Amino acid sequence: MTARSKTQSIILVAGAATLLAAMLSGCGTSGDKATAGSDTAGSGAGQTGAPAPEGGAASAPSSTPGADEGFPSCDEVKAALGAEVAGLIEIEGSENGVSTGYMGPALGCVWYTPETNASNINIGEYGGISVGVSRDPSFTEESMEPLGWVIQDPRVSAAGAWAVRVGGQYDPAAQIDVAGVQVVRDGVVVVFTSSGVALQDVPQLASLTNEWALGGGVAILDLMG
Repeated sequence: MTARSKTQSIILVAGAATLLAAMLSGCGTSGDKATAGSDTAGSGAGQTGAPAPEGGAASAPSSTPGADEGFPSCDEVKAALGAEVAGLIEIEGSENGVSTGYMGPALGCVWYTPETNASNINIGEYGGISVGVSRDPSFTEESMEPLGWVIQDPRVSAAGAWAVRVGGQYDPAAQIDVAGVQVVRDGVVVVFTSSGVALQDVPQLASLTNEWALGGGVAILDLMG
């Protein structure tokens, strides 16, 4: 798994676990954003930079929602992804937006199902989707082809992009999982991951398939200036 996709997966899974713990302790929700205690599930949403390399520590990413660095906003991304994500919510206090780590600026957006709240005891409905956008000119189709992970999709190719699923085993109809898919064009990388709090498929996210993510990735690439 690449550092980029691993980081996005960690953000979503760790965030969901934090949210679940807060909810089990009795925290409530209200409004368009769900409150999940002082440590929110979306608190790392914008931190899409890779972990620090061995032997050195990276400075903590700084959230800079006002400095878009050429990235779209999370609201623009959500609109571009369409009806499939329209009903998902942002956790109150999240840091959705552009943040800067040692790899440079990146956009991170995380949204959760409305059922992910303290009033719902069915944790099988707790889950969300994470979208990350970053720039990495060294991440090329040629470097991935020997691994057999590149996804062949005519829509992606027609858009001048390419796609990959880390680990292979691409199933277009399967719900996006923690391995996710990545859509790349001209060094801009869009990463989709999704999961329930127990790494399960979530009924409310059934329409968020790998095939849907490929189209969504192209839509997000078209937002980049």
